[in-house]
Amino acid sequence: MLFLFFEGGSFIKEEHNNLKKDADPEKLERNLIGQHFPEITSKSLAGRVVTLPEVAEGKLTLICIAFVRNAQRMIDSWVQPFEREFGKDSRFLVYEVPMINAAWKVLSWMIDSGMRGGIPAEKHDNVVTFYGDYSGYQEALGMENTNFAYVFLLDRKGIIRWKGHGYANPEAEKELIEAGKALI
Repeated sequence: MLFLFFEGGSFIKEEHNNLKKDADPEKLERNLIGQHFPEITSKSLAGRVVTLPEVAEGKLTLICIAFVRNAQRMIDSWVQPFEREFGKDSRFLVYEVPMINAAWKVLSWMIDSGMRGGIPAEKHDNVVTFYGDYSGYQEALGMENTNFAYVFLLDRKGIIRWKGHGYANPEAEKELIEAGKALI
């Protein structure tokens, strides 16, 4: 991993290898494309038990995963252009999956209540909060940095066709929209 540090008026380049020895992030991302999205079962903010990607079968689905509250703006940077392009098209769905450590499960009623207060009611069915050990999902989906949001575009059968992370930039936004159009 490459880090740039600003020190004394210039940037210092420093490389770190905190990934598994043979875990090349680009190779992992390429290998994810064409793979079935792993099953996630939890309750939506509307109180309905949801299993992804099963619930979205037959639809093109953008699944957005975040581990920290600050990642919501990252998710919004992907979802807003996606919904502008496909929001009125019934062939598309968007699900947000906040992944929260199991230690917080005892306060899930309070956390979910807070989320319900900040998210429009019409989206409550599509926000599925996962409480538990999410390390298996991190590994399976190549989500190394829990400070980032991750987005996955799935085809009608739940196969990953595109992946992004962090904030959307114009180029990545265009790639996502083009990938969605190609799947129609």
